Amino acid sequence: MKQMKVLILIFAVVSLASLFIPMEGFTFFAVLQLGGMSYLAPVLGGFALALVGGFAAMKSPAPTWCAPAAVLGFAAAFVRLEMWKVGDLMGGPLPAKLLVVGVFGGLAVSIVGLVKPEQTA
Repeated sequence: MKQMKVLILIFAVVSLASLFIPMEGFTFFAVLQLGGMSYLAPVLGGFALALVGGFAAMKSPAPTWCAPAAVLGFAAAFVRLEMWKVGDLMGGPLPAKLLVVGVFGGLAVSIVGLVKPEQTA
């Protein structure tokens, strides 16, 4: 997890920032608000949970709850945003690309961090 904890933090920040970057007169945050709390809470809460897990993992050795928290956070956003349907987002504006990269990258590195925990010396 040693190399992954910085990447978890970076992907969480990128994902969270992509929600607030304006594109074509709106932000993803505004779109999620229109969907109601059933859309906003899992996405915003998931990224916040991944961010907290990333920050907490910066301690050495990382607490054991950090990687599972990051996986749970990114997975909540992945499922709520239905990221398996992202084909049209990759051709879209920069915030859409950042969101896709942040969610997929964050989920991947947090799973690796979960599978290969940091060794205590």
